Amino acid sequence: MTHRDYKSKLTGKLTLLIAIALLVSGTVFAISQKVTDDLINNYLNSNEYYEKESARYIERFSNYVSSQRLSTSDRQAFEEWAKKENYILLSISKNGILQFDSTYSKSDESAYGKEKVSQYHQNHSRNVAFSDGEAQVMIDGFYSSRYFGLAFVIELLGATLIFLTIILLGIRKSLNYLKKIHQEIHILEGGELDYQMTVKGNDELARIAESIEGLRKAFLGKLRAIEDLQKESRDLVTEISHDMRTPLTSLMMYLEFAKKERGEAPIEEKAGYVDNAYQKALQLKSMSDNLFAYFLLDKEAEAELETVAVKEVIYDLMSDQIAILHQEHFDVSISGELPDTYMDVSMEELGRVFDNLMSNLLKYADPKEKIHIIFTGNQETFEIRIHNKIKKTNTSIESNRLGERSIGRMMNRMQAQFKSTQEDEEYLILLRFWNTKR
Repeated sequence: MTHRDYKSKLTGKLTLLIAIALLVSGTVFAISQKVTDDLINNYLNSNEYYEKESARYIERFSNYVSSQRLSTSDRQAFEEWAKKENYILLSISKNGILQFDSTYSKSDESAYGKEKVSQYHQNHSRNVAFSDGEAQVMIDGFYSSRYFGLAFVIELLGATLIFLTIILLGIRKSLNYLKKIHQEIHILEGGELDYQMTVKGNDELARIAESIEGLRKAFLGKLRAIEDLQKESRDLVTEISHDMRTPLTSLMMYLEFAKKERGEAPIEEKAGYVDNAYQKALQLKSMSDNLFAYFLLDKEAEAELETVAVKEVIYDLMSDQIAILHQEHFDVSISGELPDTYMDVSMEELGRVFDNLMSNLLKYADPKEKIHIIFTGNQETFEIRIHNKIKKTNTSIESNRLGERSIGRMMNRMQAQFKSTQEDEEYLILLRFWNTKR
């Protein structure tokens, strides 16, 4: 699934949820508006309700006139009262002549005291006592309008509540999952790196949880690699301490013998002690050199690889090493052919690999037995196999195999493989490189 698919999952769900919420809340709003409109029209627009409300407003107006001691000519006061009450139309007549009408503008005021009122006004008006005598007052009103407005507000609030409820119920699952991710992140922050993140679904939230889980695994892997490296270093120090103790003890013993028999032993015997002590000192030096080279690999920058021809590079390196073996009276057998392929290596580290291999062969290979070097390969890999017998000697083989560890590290830095096996006196080395295109 692509990143765009992930990106549209949560957005698509939310869009669909909003559409459903709008449809449901809109339908409920339309139905409730139709029902309330019918109820208001059936009840509030009846003649009984109209007459009742008109009488109530005329009573209120009569009280206002009495309290303010108004006459039929106080039109400004009438206009203010009508505006204050809202939804009403006020008209006043006296003896059938119009005195005030709230629907008239300033230009129409000339009709006051002259214009006769309609028959409808005379039939629906009531007498109200003014300071200058009785007059007829008629009040018309849009009494149901306020209820339509109130009903609309209630319907809109109800539809909004339904809309929000559907949205909240729809995203509740995602919100709970987001809350769970937040809680699990706090667990990881507390150092519980073995705690596995919960990955559910295939939307953006699941992608976030999956990314955090990948980060957790990567970080945990690095921590374990550091722990393994520390353990390897501790084990290596223990092994080296054990390996160095034997030649160091022998060195001290030979020097002690040479010191005690300074004037008594023959010169040849003293020379033997000194030679043995020198050999042990060389052995200690070799161990320290290997140790230094091994730990130096950790300090070096990442190997810079270059693409080289297998036949040319391996031929040059092997020719030099085989010449040295011949000088040391080793019999070397070569089989297989170098392929016309390419590989990515660091020439410096590849040379150090072959130098270490040569050093190990010179120290531990039996010169009486043939050393077999075999070249094999296929479309993907090229391999070098070196097989030899281990010589029988009083010199012990380093139990820490520091040289082999250095070879293994250098091969890994070149993205190649190194393997070694030993069965009784048989020793086999495998170098594996991956072919590449130039």
